[in-house]
Amino acid sequence: MLPLDAETLGHLHSNVSAERLRVSQNSVTTAPEDERNRWVSGRRAALASLADDPFWPTRKPVRAAYSLATGRSRDRPVPPGPIGLPVLGSAIPMARDPFTFFQRCHQKYGDIYRVPLPIHSLVMVNHPELTGHYMENTELKYSMTAPIQGRLAQLLISKLGSPVQALEGPRLRERRRMLMPMFGKRHLTHVSDTFAAEFVERVGRWAQRADSGVEIDLQHELPKVTLPAFLRSMFSTAITEQEIREVDIDIRMGMRAIGAGMLMMRPPRILPIPGTENAPRSLMRITRLCHRIVKERRANPTDTPDLLNVLLDARYSDDSPLTDGDLVLELTGLIGGGYETVVASLSWTLALLLAQPDHLARLYSEIDSLNGSVPTITDLSRLEWAKSCFDEGQRLQGGPINMRYAMVDDEIGGYPIPKYTMVGTSLYVVHRDPRWWGDDPNTYDPMNFHDKQRVKARPRLAFQAFGAGPHHCMGTGMAYMNAQYLLAIIFQRYRLQLRPGWTPQHRFTFSTTIKDGLPVTITRA
Repeated sequence: MLPLDAETLGHLHSNVSAERLRVSQNSVTTAPEDERNRWVSGRRAALASLADDPFWPTRKPVRAAYSLATGRSRDRPVPPGPIGLPVLGSAIPMARDPFTFFQRCHQKYGDIYRVPLPIHSLVMVNHPELTGHYMENTELKYSMTAPIQGRLAQLLISKLGSPVQALEGPRLRERRRMLMPMFGKRHLTHVSDTFAAEFVERVGRWAQRADSGVEIDLQHELPKVTLPAFLRSMFSTAITEQEIREVDIDIRMGMRAIGAGMLMMRPPRILPIPGTENAPRSLMRITRLCHRIVKERRANPTDTPDLLNVLLDARYSDDSPLTDGDLVLELTGLIGGGYETVVASLSWTLALLLAQPDHLARLYSEIDSLNGSVPTITDLSRLEWAKSCFDEGQRLQGGPINMRYAMVDDEIGGYPIPKYTMVGTSLYVVHRDPRWWGDDPNTYDPMNFHDKQRVKARPRLAFQAFGAGPHHCMGTGMAYMNAQYLLAIIFQRYRLQLRPGWTPQHRFTFSTTIKDGLPVTITRA
């Protein structure tokens, strides 16, 4: 039994007990003696389930017909949740504003609720202890990529290659073992100066706009700083400004395609119309770039300790290397996960921090301890307040959903979870829960992370900015290093001022970005 607090346990117990009582009072025979009784039993079971979810046969017509034919009804009790529309369920309000939608459902239905959707059912689990059940120690029970785990898809993947995000079980563990040296302390020490030097050069270009009084969108400017630095740390070779712009477009196009698959974004253009940005063009362009760089490195090997060399040196347990397909897909995934997520989180950090003069003054004081020097990896321990500021920004940034697929029949919190059910947690909701974050959880307060007693007092998975379990982000250390470096380098040189009266609004673009950007004016420090 998972350790739950009394309030949550009572809520779950009352819901499940009431549901089981209702099921018992309306029980039907599920093992009839003849075909007619089986048909009648199935019909009754299907009709009884309409009380839980009246439109489920419109979303699952085959499953409804199966119930009528066999007498096997839906697994019950069913978690409470919105009714939604025929066929579409709650897909429209979830896509329109997933943050508000999940928050309202949590307030109305509690820690566990269902969201009716086409194709796969969704059960939301917003208690940290329950989240651990399906996120951690879930060897082949829950999958992040169930739709591509079938035999045909896996056969195709074996031919084309696969990034670590698409793997599960032993293959996932082996690939993570191969990639982990890229994110260990030794390698971060090698690439930290590359990041810092590129940050200094790119942030230095903001001087052209400093003191001009012209407002800029900082969320738009940050990728121009982080992406070149990340590409240089990966390849140790010159990437043209045009290629940098194209990589940014291509990665965002890919993120948009994934978000559309989650029913929370409009899909990108898919028709390869000349002169337009579209998903096929982006896929081909970034694939060609990565193939070219890999080919050039193979033709001209170096001993530079960059990310590409780590990938080229990686070996499976049988001493075989990654295929070119695996290499290209890993590089693409690393680029997307390495810079775009940091840009989004740092944008939220700055948007919230700049509105808090006391917290900002403490950060200035901490950065002053560097005496104007470019930060190095040994300085990270002196930038703990910067790290806390970044974590608090990530907390209030909070993605709308972190999701897995059930690969076997299971149970969470007393509710059955049938195979292929989507199970998710809304970080936006959990990161604002007063049970873990106090009476004013929407207020930006870095002490939530700087005060170790507060950290110790809340459940470990009350904060999940980097995920959990087998797919926990391997680049956590690199993300913190980049955030601490950037905060130090920016505020050593400039002071930023938000547009008066402006407040950030959430927008889902695979990462959680700021709707309409981050408007600031820049002056010299």
